[in-house]
Amino acid sequence: MLDLVSRMSIVQLIIFSILLNVLFYGLSIGMYLILNKCKKGKYIQDVKQEITRRDLMLSFVVLLCNAAVFVLGVGLYKYGYIHVIENNSIAVIALQTLSLVIGMDFLMYVFHRLAHIPLFYPLAHLRHHEHSSVNAISLFVLHPVEAIGFGLLFILLLCIYPFDTFSIGLYLLINLIWGTIGHVDKDVFKNTFFERCTRDILCLTLFHNIHHQDPNVNYGFYTLLWDKLFKTYRKV
Repeated sequence: MLDLVSRMSIVQLIIFSILLNVLFYGLSIGMYLILNKCKKGKYIQDVKQEITRRDLMLSFVVLLCNAAVFVLGVGLYKYGYIHVIENNSIAVIALQTLSLVIGMDFLMYVFHRLAHIPLFYPLAHLRHHEHSSVNAISLFVLHPVEAIGFGLLFILLLCIYPFDTFSIGLYLLINLIWGTIGHVDKDVFKNTFFERCTRDILCLTLFHNIHHQDPNVNYGFYTLLWDKLFKTYRKV
């Protein structure tokens, strides 16, 4: 698939990238709606965040930003700046996927902390925090600089180390799922077996919702590791 994409013309690549990101956008919204209709769990906040035309327009801009990052990544692969490997064992794929999750978790934590510095916060990240509660598109209501910045962090890791293509795909799927889970306004995991097993390790729905209410805590994306290490963790 990667070789096929790398042989596309620039116009074909742009169209493919936009369609791929439209698919991700739709999958995230669909996942949100399914989780939000779950009978288990209570709504985290009484106030519901409305979907405005302004937010919709911004979410489409972010979609285009993500598409641009994908095109850049394919270009860097095509010209030899990004290398990938294939046909690894399941153990290697699992280890590399975990490495991507932990590596990106750290880089995104640092980027997120920087976005909250008073000098930068009103220029970009404040836009995302206008959603004190969350809705189906909150994940995509970002300043374009942030959307591109998060994408460039991923490209940086791919430039540093040749990951397996399957590991890259798995990470992107995990990123979409976890981003959506973090922006659901219903605590669907409360008192579940999954929540009891992972509440001291993973960032679940309530964790990120607290961050939207209190921007000084809970900066992590996938794990609690960095928040606990750097004393920014507020227990859910």
